[in-house]
Amino acid sequence: MNSYDQYFNWPEVHLEHFYIYFALAAVTALYLVIKSDSKHKVELFFLSFFLLTGNINNILTLKIPGFSFFEIQPIRFLYLLLLFFIVRKTFLSKEKQHLSLNRKTPWFLILLYAYVVLLALSVIVNISHMGVSEGLKVILDAAAFLILLTSLSLMADKPSYDLIGKSIIIGAVVSSLVSLMQLSIDPYFLRIGDERLAFGSFLRSNGIFSTEYFNSYYLIIAITWTLITIKKKWLKITLITLFTLGVLSTFQRMSWIILALVLITYSVYVKKAAIEKLLLVGLTCLALILSFSIFYYQDIMNSSLVKERLSQSVEGREGYYTMVIDNIGKKPLFGYGDLKNEVYYVNLLRITYDRDRATATTGDLHSGYFSAMFLYGIPAFVCFTLFVLSAVFYYSNSFNDNLYFVIPFLVSILYVIGNLTNTFLFLKYVSVLYAIHIGIGMGINKIKEQSSSQN
Repeated sequence: MNSYDQYFNWPEVHLEHFYIYFALAAVTALYLVIKSDSKHKVELFFLSFFLLTGNINNILTLKIPGFSFFEIQPIRFLYLLLLFFIVRKTFLSKEKQHLSLNRKTPWFLILLYAYVVLLALSVIVNISHMGVSEGLKVILDAAAFLILLTSLSLMADKPSYDLIGKSIIIGAVVSSLVSLMQLSIDPYFLRIGDERLAFGSFLRSNGIFSTEYFNSYYLIIAITWTLITIKKKWLKITLITLFTLGVLSTFQRMSWIILALVLITYSVYVKKAAIEKLLLVGLTCLALILSFSIFYYQDIMNSSLVKERLSQSVEGREGYYTMVIDNIGKKPLFGYGDLKNEVYYVNLLRITYDRDRATATTGDLHSGYFSAMFLYGIPAFVCFTLFVLSAVFYYSNSFNDNLYFVIPFLVSILYVIGNLTNTFLFLKYVSVLYAIHIGIGMGINKIKEQSSSQN
């Protein structure tokens, strides 16, 4: 089916565990679809399965002999399925829906289209050194992002959105439990991709994902769904506690910060909770952490978490960002196209002394904003930045009418902050989740407008 070398760097791999979980996920997705009143059961079955299996479903990728460029990946299959859905809803349905821009089109969507156009122009300008296949891949990834967003908005079906939320919550339960098992019992249980140290000999938990930050951001998104859609208080507290433990087990600094900001934003901006109560909760958590640290002080201070992570501030990546600013003046309009060029190689070799980093075999610029500038130029950077910021403002002004808007609002905040120190353009799993939730927000807005017109 596939070469597993790119997914597993350790000798003992229990593939049967993965396939058992895939079978359970398929059954769960089928059950959710059957129980749902969704109008789009076929599309939702595959979308639910995709969300339930994180990105360990990469091992289901099929390679076609003789076609090195083309692979049947689960995400590509989902893109094609949703593309056909758009065609069907736009041209073949009795109730045809138009995709044209009008005065009700949110500004963030216009900025997104502008960013994609500038990205495509950058690829065309830099195609000579990027290569046709790599350039085409970048454009297709951007198109796939638009397909996800557009298809979810065209559904305009709350039972379908509820099903997506349930899939994410169930997937987060599994990923949290797997994360805790990876941290405490078997570090390689259902592990795929990275094996990065947390402290001592303990590895950071990936859950059902290929890297720890995909896992943590997925769990934070599940927390947003739990806050809005789970009504039973005891169940809400249980799930949020479990997901929080899962986030903590990833030992990913930015996700800890984003989790705190999401919870504070929800409490203050949405629930209007008193600051005094938040301070009391914060001081209680701080007291527990300090009490814990007294007993394990030596282990904590000698851990790689302190020596390698907490001792490295965000400013440690300043060299990457300075490199972008110093060199973008040479190609300000359309950037460099990719990371495999002489400017990137020379500067990254100077900064990191790591040939794999310099050749873009591993790593990136650790910022979506600086990546957009370096890769596609200053105009594209401006459009991308305004796109993600305007999405936050758009949904912040909407959830007074419908609490469902809180979910894309909080996910937008996650995406804005996450891109400060990680690159989530159109190539990462987190961007897929972002496109889904932006689309859901637009679909809920359509439902609201239809309801208002009928009344």
